[in-house]
Amino acid sequence: MKKKYWIKTKDYEIPAILTCSEQIENAPCMILCHGTGSHKDEVGNMFLELAEVLCEFGIASIRFDFAGCGESMASEQKLTFFGEVNDTLVVYDFLREIPEICQKRIGILGFSQGARVMAEVLKKIPELKCAVSWSGACHDGEGIFSDWFVKYYDEALKNGYARIPMDWREDLLISKEWFEEIRNTKPMTGFMQYEGPVLVMAGRKDMVVSCEHSKEIMDLCTNQESMLKIYDNADHIFCALEKDQKMEQDVIIDTVLWINKHI
Repeated sequence: MKKKYWIKTKDYEIPAILTCSEQIENAPCMILCHGTGSHKDEVGNMFLELAEVLCEFGIASIRFDFAGCGESMASEQKLTFFGEVNDTLVVYDFLREIPEICQKRIGILGFSQGARVMAEVLKKIPELKCAVSWSGACHDGEGIFSDWFVKYYDEALKNGYARIPMDWREDLLISKEWFEEIRNTKPMTGFMQYEGPVLVMAGRKDMVVSCEHSKEIMDLCTNQESMLKIYDNADHIFCALEKDQKMEQDVIIDTVLWINKHI
């Protein structure tokens, strides 16, 4: 069962989809945070498919669009890093108003920069039951975005935003505030402070975020149930756009089995 919501924030509404079984009662739930310039279903519909498999295990999930992404009616220039963090907190508060969701069994998953958002959220909601990083881009400071700072930051300073060409979608508009918040944040401390179990997943052939960074994330995780899983033949998006979907399916099943155990 899928329920669509428009969750109100101070400035705009967040499009969200709650996927759950028909007879939802005291259900655990995962919050799914998409990556930069993506949307709530994620590349190759990975979040949509993840939600459906979670549902088969009796685990609800909520996926949503950050400002200016997917179905969001907000301007892309509203997208800031702390805005993404706040959107996730708003979604969490929304879940807490649903009586059928078990408040003590809410977890979170972030894909790419969505994992960076997740790391900041862990600082603010340490009681989250478990956390999952898919190809996490969680470096302190500029990290993998350092090239964007070199190429586009001056434009953002001049215009209030920068237009960044993307080869898989229309140009991405990134605000000056996004750049400045990325530069001045330290999400890695979120993993250091979080006491719950973390699943860290990456592809060895990831050319966007080296899988070595996932090892750095894992080194900060303190819970003994935390686990690092590197897929030898996977890229940044776990081959989600390939004709052969086996890698994507393996990642989803491995993720759900781990979440089912720890949520």
